[in-house]
Amino acid sequence: RPDIGKFYAFDHLTFYVGNAKQAASFYITRLGFTPLGYKGLETGSRKYAYHAVKQNRIILVFVSPYEPNEEEIGHHLVKHGDGVKDVAFSVENLERIVARAKEKGATIIRDIWEESDFNGTVRFAV
Repeated sequence: RPDIGKFYAFDHLTFYVGNAKQAASFYITRLGFTPLGYKGLETGSRKYAYHAVKQNRIILVFVSPYEPNEEEIGHHLVKHGDGVKDVAFSVENLERIVARAKEKGATIIRDIWEESDFNGTVRFAV
């Protein structure tokens, strides 16, 4: 049992894909998922399109770049093709878990940040 905070559950998988809308549509029409969320040009995201789908407690997020020569995701897709990029977990105390990971020598790719919309705020770290 951790002394610094709990890992509640698996939260979602993030996929880097060539076409996020098409990938989400496939999971909806062929595998019974339902649309959960969207972030793209209409919501102010100028670099990436995000389509989230859900089935029971399974959440998948598909991300694709708008620009063909985009550095991060575009190069990853050219090298590896479509696939899982991130496995996310819900946790009790993000600050303490990130601090403990640093103490134990983990490489922090991106320190804690927040994203908000009209439904609330979510905190992340990679």
